[in-house]
Amino acid sequence: MKSEVSHLKVAIVFLIKLLSTCAFLYWAFSQIDDPAALKCHFIKALQSPLWVMAGLGFAGLSLVAGSLRYYILLRAQSIPVSFAYICKLTFIAALFNIASLSVAAGDAVKMIGVMRRYPHQKITIAMVLLMDHLVGFVSCGLIFLIFAWGGGIIGAVENEVVRQVLIYGTAFQLVMLLLIFLMFFTSSEKRHRWFKSKFPKLASYQHVDSMVTAVHVFQNQKKIAFRALMISLLLSLSFFMSFYAALHTVDQPLPVGTVLTVMPVVDVATSLPISISGLGVREKTFEFLLSGMTDVSSASVVSASLIGFLFHVFWGLVGGLLLLFEKSVFAHKQKKRQIA
Repeated sequence: MKSEVSHLKVAIVFLIKLLSTCAFLYWAFSQIDDPAALKCHFIKALQSPLWVMAGLGFAGLSLVAGSLRYYILLRAQSIPVSFAYICKLTFIAALFNIASLSVAAGDAVKMIGVMRRYPHQKITIAMVLLMDHLVGFVSCGLIFLIFAWGGGIIGAVENEVVRQVLIYGTAFQLVMLLLIFLMFFTSSEKRHRWFKSKFPKLASYQHVDSMVTAVHVFQNQKKIAFRALMISLLLSLSFFMSFYAALHTVDQPLPVGTVLTVMPVVDVATSLPISISGLGVREKTFEFLLSGMTDVSSASVVSASLIGFLFHVFWGLVGGLLLLFEKSVFAHKQKKRQIA
C-alpha cells in the first residue's frame, strides 16, 4: 500500500512538472513573431560546424571540470577514489540530470556510486556533495559580480525591468556568498567545542559530528578549497560558454561579458525544481534577459538556448553509453585499480 502511494506521488509530481514545462515552453515560444524562424535557426546551426564543435567542447569540458572538483573534494576527506571513476559517474549523472525531474537524480547517482564502495563514510560523502554545490554557487556568483559590475554590463542596461532583475540577482548572490563564507571561516575547533558545551545532546549524534568534521577538513585545508574553487570557475565558465557558442551558431555574436552576466541568473532559475531539466524556464529567462539587454530577436535567443541544451544532452547520451557498457560502475566491491 505504501509503495502504491509513493508511486502515485511520484506520478503526480512528474505530471505537475510536465505541465509546468509545457507552460514555460509555450510562454517562451509565444514571444516569437515568426515560429518558422526556429527551424531556420536550427538549419543555420548545422551550417556552423566549428561553433557546434566549440559548444560541444565547452559542454564536455564543464563535465570534466566537475569531475575534477568532486574528485579533489573527496580526496580531501581521505576517500581514495580514482579520477577516471569519478569521470564515469559524472557523465552518467549528466544523463540522469537530463532525463529526470531535476539535478537531484544526478546527485543521487554520484553519491550512490561512491557510497557503495565506501559504505562506512556515507555522511561524509553526502557532505562532500553539499560542499561541491556550495563551491559551484560561489564560482557562479563571482562570475556574475565580476562581469555584471566589474565589466559595467548592468550600467549599460537601458531596460529598467531587466536592470531591476539583475540588481535583485546581485543582492541574492551577495547574501548567499556571505552566508557561505561565514560558514566556511567560522568552522573552527574552538567553535566546535563551544557547540558541544552548549548543545551536548545534539553534538553527540554521529551524523552531526561527521558533518562538522567534514567541514573542518575543508576549513583547515584552504589550499584544497582554493584549488576546488579555481576548478569550479573553469567549470562554470565552460558551461556558460557553451551557450555563447550556441548564440554564434544562430549568427548572434554577442559580447562574452553580456552572456556571462546573464547565464548565472539563468542557471539559478533553471535549478528551481519547477520543470523537467529546466526546459522552458531556461528558454524564457534567457529570452527575457537577452532580448531586454540587446536587439537580438526572441527567436534567435530561444533557438540558442535549446541548442546550448542539446550540447549537454549529447554528453548525457555519452553517459548513457558508459552506463550500458560499464556494468561495474555501481558495483559494491571496490577494485584495486580504483585505489589511487
